[in-house]
Amino acid sequence: MRLLSLNLEDFRNVDNASLTFSGDRVFFLGPNGQGKTNLLEAIGLAGTLRSFRKSGMDGLVREGQSLSQSFYRFLDDNGDEREVFLSFRAKGEKILEVDGERINRLGEHLGNFPSVTLSSRDFRLIREGPADRRKWLDLLLSSSSLSYFNHLQGYTRALRERNVLLKREASDGELLAFEQSLANHAVQLYSLRLQSIPQISKALTESYLSLTAETEQADLAFSPDLSIDSVEEYLGKLAEERARDRIMGSTRKGPHRDDFLFRLQQRDARTYASEGQQRGLVLALRLAEFSYLRKALGRIPLILADDVLGELDKLRKANFRKLLPPDAQVFATGTAYPSESESAIWETFEVSSGTFTLA
Repeated sequence: MRLLSLNLEDFRNVDNASLTFSGDRVFFLGPNGQGKTNLLEAIGLAGTLRSFRKSGMDGLVREGQSLSQSFYRFLDDNGDEREVFLSFRAKGEKILEVDGERINRLGEHLGNFPSVTLSSRDFRLIREGPADRRKWLDLLLSSSSLSYFNHLQGYTRALRERNVLLKREASDGELLAFEQSLANHAVQLYSLRLQSIPQISKALTESYLSLTAETEQADLAFSPDLSIDSVEEYLGKLAEERARDRIMGSTRKGPHRDDFLFRLQQRDARTYASEGQQRGLVLALRLAEFSYLRKALGRIPLILADDVLGELDKLRKANFRKLLPPDAQVFATGTAYPSESESAIWETFEVSSGTFTLA
């Protein structure tokens, strides 16, 4: 997958920008707060309609404007040019068109223009609560499997309806109508997560060893809220918990409480790993994400690296460059090049106050 060009209007601090990319290594260079991250965010939106920022979609449309528009030209892995048009209104309405056709269901679009974002904000995947880790996992698996996306949507919908009924103190019969659907989707989510996490973990182990040249074993450990091997098993658990769920007004057991842990030497990396090791772990996770998507989709994702290289020591910088897939297009940002000798390998755009100038 290659991004050939991008036109932006009224996106974050960008008034109007028209950029054409000819290389596989593109660098956005400039001081902080000028719009480098905004540009990476815009590229990533083309594939997922989701921001990698913790603030999400807030403030997407430039202040004082009501509409942001983006137009992309991609070259896919078959050598065909594809066009994506995306617009957001300040109040949240969005329009997505691919090759001139309106796309109304996100599931039809996920995985067609994949990208993997590496960011210093990835620390939250290790240090913060399970919600961020579930969000990351759900997006990865939804991008690589329409079945997963559909089961996730169905589970979320049934969970919301059951919680509404719990708050209303509905009868057991009313609850059971939604619990059957909830259980059907829960079994599939559990099964798909159980299958996928060992694959992601294996790729993370390999990437971490190559990135750090250390001997410690890094992996991921699935930590499900429940082991759900059958619909009947989960229905039984829901019935068992129903009285307590009514008191709480919410469903307390199920895949919406699942988690996974980063580990070094079989120990929780939140407390065991140093800051440098944690940096290595989150970078290794993103490289594992790249490998997983590439294998599942048969497409080469873009890599978006937001100011991460400057935070690495010399060893990790050198190893990271070696690990970058040679056939992937990489977009990176920084206040300086990762090293003084690297300027020649990057197609560079200088960034200032939302403007982008080819150096």
